[in-house]
Amino acid sequence: MSAIITSLDLDLIPFNEAKRIMRAATSPLSTELVSLSNVLGRVAAEDVIANEDMAPYPRSAMDGYALRSIDSAGAMTARPVGLPVTTKVFAGDALTMRLAAGTAVGITTGAPLPQDADAVIPWEQVRVESGIVFFEAPVPAGNCVFPPADDVRRGEILLRKGSVLGPGMIALLAFIGRSNLRVYRPPRVHLLCTGNELVDASDMPGRGQVRNSNAFALMALLSQCGADPRYCGTVDDRSDRLREALIAAVKSADLLITTGGASQGERDLVKRELESLGANLKFRRVALRPGKPFAFAQWGDLPICVLPGNPSAAFVCFHEFVRPFVLGMVGRETTELPRVMATLTGHAKSKHGLCSIVFATLSTFDGTFRVRPLQNQCSALVRNPAMANSLIVLPEGPAKYEVGDEVPVQVMDWESVTSPS
Repeated sequence: MSAIITSLDLDLIPFNEAKRIMRAATSPLSTELVSLSNVLGRVAAEDVIANEDMAPYPRSAMDGYALRSIDSAGAMTARPVGLPVTTKVFAGDALTMRLAAGTAVGITTGAPLPQDADAVIPWEQVRVESGIVFFEAPVPAGNCVFPPADDVRRGEILLRKGSVLGPGMIALLAFIGRSNLRVYRPPRVHLLCTGNELVDASDMPGRGQVRNSNAFALMALLSQCGADPRYCGTVDDRSDRLREALIAAVKSADLLITTGGASQGERDLVKRELESLGANLKFRRVALRPGKPFAFAQWGDLPICVLPGNPSAAFVCFHEFVRPFVLGMVGRETTELPRVMATLTGHAKSKHGLCSIVFATLSTFDGTFRVRPLQNQCSALVRNPAMANSLIVLPEGPAKYEVGDEVPVQVMDWESVTSPS
């Protein structure tokens, strides 16, 4: 029996088509030159190429004695070779001396080797008496020596445009002498929540009211993406107040996000008010569960994401649509959540014509991924985003998935997946 398609379903667009439209609409913002001490988590807007070898000279890898390896030839326990120690070289010394044949110098880790020295032997492997160091075996050339350009070679591409800057890369940039870097500007993302039922987290809800968890979740998620979020407050489901709040919220924003008022009820006003203000809705609804009311609009140059008010639905729509969009704005090359195939340890299903996103817990067992759907997938729940570390992505149904089936899973929190239970 074929499914009944109502007039309300005619404006649904496929999940992947919605993602395609948003992917085509996002691009990196302008760039800015930022001090190296402030680039953690930012995205590089330029390639960085090494302009010199680092270090340009051989260095000692150990505390010990530098020598010419040829001078230790023939050394053995029964007949050790002794070399007089003429001086000591420390890290930081601007060394230009040449090592005389038949001599050795004391040396510390990181110190430059004298000219003609080609080996270092750790102090604990030798015997020193009266200023003479004795070798009981030949020391091979290159022993305990960092060769020139061992760390960085001139002309190497050390950082690619679009890379996220972490502590290790910041250290490397400092090592090659970069004190600042051109990075993409973080987008100013304004968040406006709608709904007569919403009260602040510090308030005691009355009958029919709920605390506004979406505001805290979305502000945190935006910060994780590298955005500069601003909360524009909560507005009642009244056309005049909503219109006024929308006009105020778009000022100086690079992206506007609204929550609530996105469906087709009497008080779901966001889409119609946006259109009355001149916004162009690129799509009004998505064949997605949860998150069907999600819409994407363009108001002049300003992109707008209209999220549903139900917390689980808003969380899903953020990860599937808003997160990739914002990451594209900050210049990230990879914008989608990591995806793996995992074995179901529970049951899941998708509805007719809808892509289904299922909150789940992903874990590892004997080198394989296993995923268990959370029991209650109601889109109004706040608990699901808190308990899940992953999202199962089921294609348009109807279809049932049983224990043992392989399903695609998006990973939200790798640390909880791999940590011991």
